Amino acid sequence: MKTIALLLILFSASLQAQSYLEVLEVIDGDTLQVSVGGKPVQLQLKGIDAPEDTDNPKLDFDMERTGLSKDALLDMGKAATAHLKAMVKPGQQISTPINLEDRDRYGRFTAVVYNSSEISLNEAMVRDGYAHPLKPQALDKPLRQRLEKAWSEAREKQSGLFASHQQDFETWLKAQR
Repeated sequence: MKTIALLLILFSASLQAQSYLEVLEVIDGDTLQVSVGGKPVQLQLKGIDAPEDTDNPKLDFDMERTGLSKDALLDMGKAATAHLKAMVKPGQQISTPINLEDRDRYGRFTAVVYNSSEISLNEAMVRDGYAHPLKPQALDKPLRQRLEKAWSEAREKQSGLFASHQQDFETWLKAQR
């Protein structure tokens, strides 16, 4: 908790005014590490969730509630991460209207993130079938509507994981509700 408070104090001026951030690393299919005031900060793509690509407690939880193997889940997660890495690379600038109040349950900042081509990475990951929108009541209406539209397109086109891992992806999705 002290770490979070310290980050808030150190970065509050930077985060509120800064709209362009350097990508340090693509952590997974829905998380970036960015530089804020020269410090690495994790930034969650707001309103979406992608399968895990590393062995962690959420992967264990997903295995338990889906009945899918670790390898099946990791394979989907690695595909999602590879897709995000194709859209944004370390050293590139992203733009985001980051808000200090927007944090997920793991303490990461959450934001809608745009790559250098001004493509919303949040919407693209959903539209391309590598992530799904989170429960809509947690999102503002415009973002919720954009993600729901992107989700409809992904399902209709059977994009991304719908095509490459259809049965496992559908099983994972059912467990996310």
